Amino acid sequence: MVEITDQNRARILVVEPHSTLRLVLAQRLRQDGHLTAAAGSASEALELCQEQQPDLLVGAELLEETTALKLAAQLRCPAMVLTARTGAEAVVALLDGGAEDVLRKPFGLEELVARCRKLLNRRTGLHEKVTVGPLEVHLLLRQVTLRDQPVELSPREFALLCALLMPPGHVRSRQELLTMAWPPFSGGPRSVDTQVLTLRRKLEQAGLGEGGGIETVRQQGYRFSLANLPEAGSDEGKATGGDGAKLSNQHQPA
Repeated sequence: MVEITDQNRARILVVEPHSTLRLVLAQRLRQDGHLTAAAGSASEALELCQEQQPDLLVGAELLEETTALKLAAQLRCPAMVLTARTGAEAVVALLDGGAEDVLRKPFGLEELVARCRKLLNRRTGLHEKVTVGPLEVHLLLRQVTLRDQPVELSPREFALLCALLMPPGHVRSRQELLTMAWPPFSGGPRSVDTQVLTLRRKLEQAGLGEGGGIETVRQQGYRFSLANLPEAGSDEGKATGGDGAKLSNQHQPA
């Protein structure tokens, strides 16, 4: 039974009036495996969160109707505030006002993503881990191991593997993989094919079997197959069938 569900993934709400920045932030956070929703205003954000509370709000300091801190208080979630103000006083005021973190515009996209990982890790104490046969993917730590041995992947290859494992067995089109594993407005179908090829080779070399578990589905895209993966404790290519994947949340002691 595959136990990878949306409930196991962190929920991030991006609230940013600037549409392009909003799109870029949401897509990049999705690449890290987070469930990410985006809104351009506080009212839209509240409507999106009627049924589920976000784990983290990433929002512009000043919104049309309110502020990121007031919105976070309404949603009862921590906030990373994006501010255009300069000077230490502004940052101190936001932190004293309840912000979990503050980032000044303009900021580096990778820095924001890393800060989000740190906040979620610190607040929840979770190290989400996807286990597929002998392969383990530590989502928050951004590490991949095969039979406890590290598998070195580039950031793009890691994002691509995560996309194929959410969930394993699901066919992803090239366009879906571009959206999930590439920065906005970059790459194309050939980029996907090239990265899939390099990812397959690395997983094969690590010992995951022919094709590294990644199958090409003609005229549809790619999927990560559970059919012929070696068993977790075996060095030979024994099949685990469709019951080889699960997601665990390991709670660290306080």
